[in-house]
Amino acid sequence: MERPLRSEQLEALLLRLSPDREQAGQRYEQLRRGLITVFGYRGCATPDELADETLDRASRRLLELGSAFEGSDPTRFVYGVAWNVARESFKRSPLLPLPDAWELPERTATRSEASVARDACLDRCLETLDVSERSLVLSYYEQEKGAKIRHRSALAGQHGLSPNALRLRIHRITSRLRECVFACVDDPPIRVSTSQ
Repeated sequence: MERPLRSEQLEALLLRLSPDREQAGQRYEQLRRGLITVFGYRGCATPDELADETLDRASRRLLELGSAFEGSDPTRFVYGVAWNVARESFKRSPLLPLPDAWELPERTATRSEASVARDACLDRCLETLDVSERSLVLSYYEQEKGAKIRHRSALAGQHGLSPNALRLRIHRITSRLRECVFACVDDPPIRVSTSQ
């Protein structure tokens, strides 16, 4: 458990943020909000608590360092501490016990109707693309792991694009595909029965 922060430790951080007390307080709050955003983005369970822990640790360390701390702005130092706090939080994240009566569902070899419908919609939406776009997007997602990187680099070269331009083009195509698939799944085509 962390020791409570003493006032001189907090002062060490505030003085580094700004000699003006009010501006230091504003920068402290801005720094805390930024840390909460970063921890949230990284998927940490308790971003508020981790931001406070980071600021507490950074304050203690700044007091220990005193004049040995190089630089006038401790923001980068605080974010460095945040990196360590985030890594530690992932290691200590609690494992939630399963309910007593909980059992794994039996895996069935059959695919759900929803999965089959999504695949059918994807096929339908791929058909709406022109041949070059369809070929490009299917080729882009062909390989796995290390081969994927080499393949995508070669693909960019074949099309006379930089890797970034290729990613942007793929993003635009897949965005249209995604919209088409969502619309198709929400409003599936009416099937007319031929048997009477």
